[in-house]
Amino acid sequence: MKLIVKKRKVPLAIRKLRALAYRLPPNHPKLPLIMNDLKKSEAGYKGECSIDFPLSFLEPKSYFIFHDLRLQDQSRFFQLDTLLISKKFALIIEVKNMAGSLYFDPHFNQLIRTIEGKETAFPDPIIQVSRHESQLTNWFLKNGFPSLPILSLIVISNPQTIIRTAPENHKLHYKVIHCDALPAKINQMEHSITEPSFSEKHLKKAVRVMNKHHIDADFSILERYNLTEKDLIQGVICENCKGNQLFRRHGTWL
Repeated sequence: MKLIVKKRKVPLAIRKLRALAYRLPPNHPKLPLIMNDLKKSEAGYKGECSIDFPLSFLEPKSYFIFHDLRLQDQSRFFQLDTLLISKKFALIIEVKNMAGSLYFDPHFNQLIRTIEGKETAFPDPIIQVSRHESQLTNWFLKNGFPSLPILSLIVISNPQTIIRTAPENHKLHYKVIHCDALPAKINQMEHSITEPSFSEKHLKKAVRVMNKHHIDADFSILERYNLTEKDLIQGVICENCKGNQLFRRHGTWL
């Protein structure tokens, strides 16, 4: 049985960015930055949604699925795009929606994207998922659960994206895959671990406690961009000509 414990929904950050963009005047100097951040956030969310279809092909073997799970490790929080948990293992899935060519540089621990001849460096997602593995391991221990193998995958959602690395980094394909390969990779993990680490009782309790301990990330969208309420368009805004406000007269909006 596959059970989605925490369903995916449009992140609060995206909803706040959309609301902020709608409330700023069209000529506001920070609107281009906000629209660019919104575009990147929506692309990331679209990439996360892309794994829903491959996950639907998993065999019914008691997987519990969490989307956008945010837990606390000591004084720090960590957020997982998707987490699968079973009696045998927990799998962290980090999704990257990136086009072009991706080069995983093992020497300087960075991800280099090349698109239309332009190179851009990003933090190494392998380091990120390794840190999340450690934090999730600590979370299980802190909450009194038996040791459970914690695995992770980096899933590239765009099927046309080219994945490259240095010749000596020949084990990269164990960690980085395209979206369509996800079901086969999970089945491979399932068969490689013969003995379960969790009992049925431990598994259900872990799912219950994780769901209870999830905390949504919240923040002030105005403070993030150093804005105040004075920057915003007040009142009810006309959908046809955004710069104008509506007013109420004789029971009608004008």
